[in-house]
Amino acid sequence: MSAATPWMKFYPQDWRADEKLRLCSLAARGLWIEMLAIMHRSERYGHLLIAGHVPTDAQLAVQVGASPQQVSECLGELDSAGVFSRAASGAIYSRRMTRDHKKAQTARKNGKNGGNPSLCKNGEKSASVKGEDKGVDKPQKPETRYSDTNVSGEPPPDPVKLVFDLGVSILAACGHDERAARKIIGMWRKSNRDADVMQALLDCRAQAISNPVEWVPKRLGNGGTASFSDHMRQKYAA
Repeated sequence: MSAATPWMKFYPQDWRADEKLRLCSLAARGLWIEMLAIMHRSERYGHLLIAGHVPTDAQLAVQVGASPQQVSECLGELDSAGVFSRAASGAIYSRRMTRDHKKAQTARKNGKNGGNPSLCKNGEKSASVKGEDKGVDKPQKPETRYSDTNVSGEPPPDPVKLVFDLGVSILAACGHDERAARKIIGMWRKSNRDADVMQALLDCRAQAISNPVEWVPKRLGNGGTASFSDHMRQKYAA
């Protein structure tokens, strides 16, 4: 498909409005746009394949000009936020790109057959009821534009769940049980926006911070939260 269409639809406003993607760091979003460009040229449109094979993190790093460690960390962010899906083969793919490709193929097929068959079949019927809608313009359903994550028919992501899932995984790795981790995250959320807490957690994971209970509140810049974090750290240190 790339040989016939060297371009693809891209709507900047929809890119910036993508809820799942906005939970990721700037570096992860940069990697995703590089991946979209590769998937546009892929033998299987919308799938991350290089020479027909699923690339390793190291091979993808060569393609995007980053280190394997950077690519692995950014892929982890994108995966945790649910930005992409994986095929049975393990290949990463863009849900939006694969849907667009399928729609384009259907439109091409209908064009060769003289147009949309459903419109042709209902042509006479539409003409017969034309008089019933005099002076009434029926609203047109707007085209769903670029948003790889919110046009799949799935419910919109729950940002609170994303924050807790990521936070619990980070704190659990540092020795906190789930109940204690949820209390800590809950206090962070009381004084900060979920988007800010999520970004702090992503930065914490990317930098491999050993003491997130102390580091995250400082990253958020909230003294009251820091006091609670110190209390929780002392309480559950044993």
